[in-house]
Amino acid sequence: MTAEVNQDELASFRAALAALPRAELTTWLTTADGEALLRTVFEQMPERYTGGLLGGPQTARWVVERPPAGTIVYDLVLTEDDCDVRDTGLWGAPTVTLTLDAVSFVEMASATAQGMDLLFQGRLHIDGDVRLAMRLETLFGLGEPG
Repeated sequence: MTAEVNQDELASFRAALAALPRAELTTWLTTADGEALLRTVFEQMPERYTGGLLGGPQTARWVVERPPAGTIVYDLVLTEDDCDVRDTGLWGAPTVTLTLDAVSFVEMASATAQGMDLLFQGRLHIDGDVRLAMRLETLFGLGEPG
């Protein structure tokens, strides 16, 4: 795997995820290359943002756990038209905090798993505005897995 994810090749990425055993992916995501991939996914979020009415700026904090490696945390400041990825805490308290393991984050970001399924499986934890959390997949153009 490389650290660069071409969003035009999402179907290929999904296939690669499906072919990789979860334990192996979990281990790989704790490496420097795995961390780079996760950071790349966050950096590309503004490109995937479709926008929508939010009633003013909203901050969605993502906490991606990678034990024993460090946790990756970013704030996404969402407005009607823009998504700005920021280091945690620069925008104040988040509207919603989403906490999940690195594999679940990659699965959700690639639409190989839906947030609601991850929530019911106990792999996604939401604190704050649950309605905003439920809209995030739509705001980023992630439909049902393909």
